[in-house]
Amino acid sequence: MHVIVFGAGALGRIYGVRLAAAGVQVSFVVRPSRLAETYSFVVEQVNGEKRRDVIEQPRRIEQIPADATLLLLAVRFDQLDHLCQNQDDALAEALRAGPAVPLVVLTPVLPPQLAALEKAIGRRAVSAMPGVAGYVDDVDDRGVVRYWSTGIASTLLDDDASGPAHSTSRDALEVLARRLTNGGLPTRFERDVASLNAASTVSFFPLIASIDAGRGIDGVLQDKDLFETAVAAAKECEGLAKKLGKVAPWAHVLTRFVGPYTIKPGVALARRLAPETVRFVERHFGPKLHAQHLAMGESIRELGREQGLDMPQLDHLMQRLRAS
Repeated sequence: MHVIVFGAGALGRIYGVRLAAAGVQVSFVVRPSRLAETYSFVVEQVNGEKRRDVIEQPRRIEQIPADATLLLLAVRFDQLDHLCQNQDDALAEALRAGPAVPLVVLTPVLPPQLAALEKAIGRRAVSAMPGVAGYVDDVDDRGVVRYWSTGIASTLLDDDASGPAHSTSRDALEVLARRLTNGGLPTRFERDVASLNAASTVSFFPLIASIDAGRGIDGVLQDKDLFETAVAAAKECEGLAKKLGKVAPWAHVLTRFVGPYTIKPGVALARRLAPETVRFVERHFGPKLHAQHLAMGESIRELGREQGLDMPQLDHLMQRLRAS
């Protein structure tokens, strides 16, 4: 099995390094400017068994090789969103140039972006819900990737898009699921993962957008208008999410557990008991991914219009996000 990881950010490295540790041949498609880089890929698990896995000399490549068994797509949302306007961009051309093997999308994706991706490659893509969350623990994208993984949150592969039993596509994906599971990242097939992914992404978006607009959690807490707008926008987004599919339990955090009397003591407690978790939230959802958040917010707003939903608070949140 030769797994190609398209994108060597935090998520791509976590899955790629853990697969390599399980004995799978792994290569990483990177931008031409990064082909000459030689630094190792190191991933460290924060919780549980606290594993540390390393690829001393990761294979960086520019094109998908002919012997690829399957692809793991771990690019930013805004890169996928660009396919909606340009079916001939660099990402589409790179994917079309490779063999027609199963493509697993680890990136959070909404229906328009998934449809544009499938149109660009001429086949179905397999939506996935990662069972890990992590960040690069430095300022230049060359450091250790720190991540959380639990047995409760399995990586989910969309059963509907995985192909019929005993097909080449299904067989390759089942091998992938076994390798990940045996390697300590539980993975299973489940129906409607694409809609689960979309609904959860929509529901959770106001939280990450507000952290970006406030340039950190403290910025949200100190800005009454931003905080109240985020909470109100979360209620609007949850209404839209219910129309798209089932929402993962963790995605309800803003509307169910965040309020004017609980957020500040909750953050203070988290900073004391789990400071790295707070750092992760600010690094992973902060201004570093500003372009991704803008693209995601605009796509969510368009989905709301298609559903006939008035979302004034989300509009206001997007104004704050653009202004930041």
